[in-house]
Amino acid sequence: MQINKPRELLRLRIALIIGAVLVLAFMAADLMLLPSSMYELYIFDRLLLQFPIILVVVVLSFWRRFIQHRAYIFAGLLIALSYSNYWLIWVCWEEHSFIFPYEGTILYAFFCVFALGIAFKLALAANVINILGFLGLMWVAPVYGDRVPISMAFVSGSLFICVYARYRLDRSVRMLKETNDRLLKLSKFDPLSDLLNRRALREQSEKLLALSKRHKVSMAVMMLDLDDFKKYNDCFGHQQGDEAIKIQARIMKQVFKRETDILGRYGGEEFIVVLSDIQKEQVEKHCDALLNKWKEAALEHAQDAKHPLMSCSIGVVFAKSAENMSIDCLIDEADKALYEAKEKGKAQFVLNQAQYLE
Repeated sequence: MQINKPRELLRLRIALIIGAVLVLAFMAADLMLLPSSMYELYIFDRLLLQFPIILVVVVLSFWRRFIQHRAYIFAGLLIALSYSNYWLIWVCWEEHSFIFPYEGTILYAFFCVFALGIAFKLALAANVINILGFLGLMWVAPVYGDRVPISMAFVSGSLFICVYARYRLDRSVRMLKETNDRLLKLSKFDPLSDLLNRRALREQSEKLLALSKRHKVSMAVMMLDLDDFKKYNDCFGHQQGDEAIKIQARIMKQVFKRETDILGRYGGEEFIVVLSDIQKEQVEKHCDALLNKWKEAALEHAQDAKHPLMSCSIGVVFAKSAENMSIDCLIDEADKALYEAKEKGKAQFVLNQAQYLE
């Protein structure tokens, strides 16, 4: 998936700033509850540990490869903030016998995972490390007395819920993307042949034609039609007819391999190929290759068909310059050439060079 890097970076920096502001807001609230003897310790943790950690991440956001590595950086941020909070809880207990709340650990997790967008696997790894850290803290410093077991369960459960929610969200986003990709493919591709459908074929062909005119390069349009396809369908059934269409599409993909080559199903058993910046001799070779691959396929035809094996006829229009032409005009010319190929006995190609286009 393509990422708009400037917007994504701006969003992430805003999220980090919001996080820093929230830390300041909690500082104001916490200082109202803490005894004055602990102000220095608390301010040291927040302003000289947590703020520099956030600042380092903000600075890293200007690194040109930050977007690619942001998930690992944010996972590290989550672990660093959580353990700085554990240190504060431990020192408050050891030196001042003060019970500092653990809720910040949960807020850090939810903020980093959802606001900063840590993906499921890294969120799982980071929160497992944080759960183990909290369990270790409770082992060496039972800060919360008889509430240690429930505190351990609450923190572990909250971080687990955070990770599971991330999993559900990632799964939903992935399913939505897959659905959108399928819908996009259905809107552009013919489901039977997996070639461009008629609408997408026309759109792509018009773009290629405009590009050819701009660069003053040659243009060729080929129209292919399976010979006596109705007789084949009547003899072998529509399912086998569908297989013949698939074979035609597969042959076309084997012959035309350039990224600029446009392949589409025009309708029924008719197919179109649109080529740009190509020589007439190359087009003729492509036509021969298409006919030869049908011979190699050796697909038995209906008894009353023109030829014993399935084949296709090809009509081609070639123009050294299509300056004054539309894609509809080129397709019409290719259709006329196809009609000539059919009239001459099928299983062959006719190439008309559009002299008046030059």
